[in-house]
Amino acid sequence: MANERSTPPAGRPISAVPYLPGLDGVRALAVMAVILYHAGVSWLPGGFLGVEVFFVISGYLITLLLLAEHERTGRISVSAFYGRRARRLLPALMVLLAAVATLYSVVPYLRSSLARERAGLFWGFFYGSNWYQIHVGQSYFDSTARPPLLRHLWSLAVEEQFYIVWPLIMVVVMKVFRRRLPQIGMAFLVLALSSAVLMAVLYDSSNPNRVYLGTDTRAAGLLLGAAMAMFWRPYALARGRLGQRGRIVSIAGIVGSLILFFTNITFHDVVYTDAQVKGYDILFVGGFLLVGLATLMVIASATHMKSFYGQKILGFKPLAWLGTRSYGLYLWHWPIFQLTRPGAVDEGGDIDWPFSVLMIFRLGLTFALTEASYRLIETPIRRRTVKKWLRTFFTDRSPRMVFRRRRWGVGLAVASIFSLFVGLSVATAQDKPTDIEASLAEGAKVVQGIDQIIGTTTVDTQPTTTAALPDTTPGETLPPTTPAPTAPPTTIAKFPIIALGDSVMLGAAPSLRDNGAWVDAVVGRQLIKGIEIMQQYVAAGSLGDVVIVHLGNNGPTSEERFDELLDLLKDVPLVIILTVKVPKPWEADNNTFIFNMPAKHPNVRLIDWNGLSQTFENVFYSDGIHLRPQGQLIYTQLVMDTIKANS
Repeated sequence: MANERSTPPAGRPISAVPYLPGLDGVRALAVMAVILYHAGVSWLPGGFLGVEVFFVISGYLITLLLLAEHERTGRISVSAFYGRRARRLLPALMVLLAAVATLYSVVPYLRSSLARERAGLFWGFFYGSNWYQIHVGQSYFDSTARPPLLRHLWSLAVEEQFYIVWPLIMVVVMKVFRRRLPQIGMAFLVLALSSAVLMAVLYDSSNPNRVYLGTDTRAAGLLLGAAMAMFWRPYALARGRLGQRGRIVSIAGIVGSLILFFTNITFHDVVYTDAQVKGYDILFVGGFLLVGLATLMVIASATHMKSFYGQKILGFKPLAWLGTRSYGLYLWHWPIFQLTRPGAVDEGGDIDWPFSVLMIFRLGLTFALTEASYRLIETPIRRRTVKKWLRTFFTDRSPRMVFRRRRWGVGLAVASIFSLFVGLSVATAQDKPTDIEASLAEGAKVVQGIDQIIGTTTVDTQPTTTAALPDTTPGETLPPTTPAPTAPPTTIAKFPIIALGDSVMLGAAPSLRDNGAWVDAVVGRQLIKGIEIMQQYVAAGSLGDVVIVHLGNNGPTSEERFDELLDLLKDVPLVIILTVKVPKPWEADNNTFIFNMPAKHPNVRLIDWNGLSQTFENVFYSDGIHLRPQGQLIYTQLVMDTIKANS
């Protein structure tokens, strides 16, 4: 996302890199693809590929600037390069980190996450976010709850790690191989292909996090750009015959753009099945490389002075203007989007507005903060006008400036006190489980499983103990029932009520257990795993009079899967199945399958949890999925009422 401006100062010789508005236009399109992807726009599932486009552009332009510096001065100044990078990247990043630290310190519903996000702040500042996320197993693809507000810094970390080592490599290259640049370009290309091969080799479809975030496996784009810089230098092209072939280069740019558009609307990062969340195989075994090569075609057009497509279309002034703000847009859009998630609070959102209205608000806020950062922070520091302003500020003795200094002094004092508060909050924050984690931990204390049945000598052949449930209304505290007495030992454990589910049921496990249910629920359970477990209950002869099933929250499945599960339960007098309530794309399809079950299986009764839960208040935590204490009581009451009505 970090872009080095290529505008040459007045008087710079022709060997310098000319201003390339087409590249700014490409940046604009790439960052907008990323933003729309993070906004959840359904027709752009591959919008995350805009990051790969940035990698290729960064590798190309940084290498090009280093080559131009060597041609102009005969050397590469590593310290000057690092200075330019620091002035370009650090100021805006530091403001973002300060803003996020402040939000975590003062916003009540974020404060509980401060301790665990402290490391994210640290590694964000030192550009190690990608490896930190890999180390702690923080999945980039997990979007169930509110993601960390600095998760997106992984890509800046990859770029900055490249910036640290690349000028050192280029110093050696230009000192030893400056007359063999085409051969060096081929070597860079081999390194890029090696990185792509490494990604394919290390790729684990069940956990693509490592290869998605790793510097070694994502270096292909940066190295492709660097390789191209060895062959395709605008200031050299202008002097050669290829500089007149604008039409051919325009066609190449159009073809590359079409490839990028196709991948953006067809590729995914992960796909959901009824077995697991898995990586999109094509992406990791050549898809990223295809995107990189297509980006090279677009870069060729964007940097060719005679290319109509590159200069007039990609270099369209409003588009180029947007591209100059791409760094700030990337920095700010992610935390803004994660703090303004669409939907009501009980639906896992933050703002319950129509999608189009909310998008205008989110984009407006993103652009406002980006422009403020660009004008007030990034540009003055990059152009080194801050020192001049400070000199005037402290030496001007005019009454107006004296009054202004006093106001600034008061403001700085207040800011210092507030910064001390934020710093102490970050330093002293203690890690504690979130409300959802605490609720699930309580549920885990009482759940049982098939492993506790197989091989035991406990038996329960008594009829269900819930036939005489008192008449209560949803939300009332349910009196615990007395467990059925235990019969003489035998080799079979039989239970009147077995409840099989995932983390939603897990939250209600204590309440269900108090009402006589044997609860077998774990976080993240898929329907296919539920079928395997139920097969074991059937084989153990443990099924009693009632089975409760609540599965389908964790991914898309099929009607055949539900049929397979319910066929196993055909001899159970009463099977209760609940619809799913999860703000995910598969919610509607899974519920359609569930609604079809009672007509196909006579012993099945349906509880429309999705619909009924939304008629009560204070049911869900902020993710719109898991149950608050009030929601646990309502959940249990609906189940018990259904059992009573069908007993």
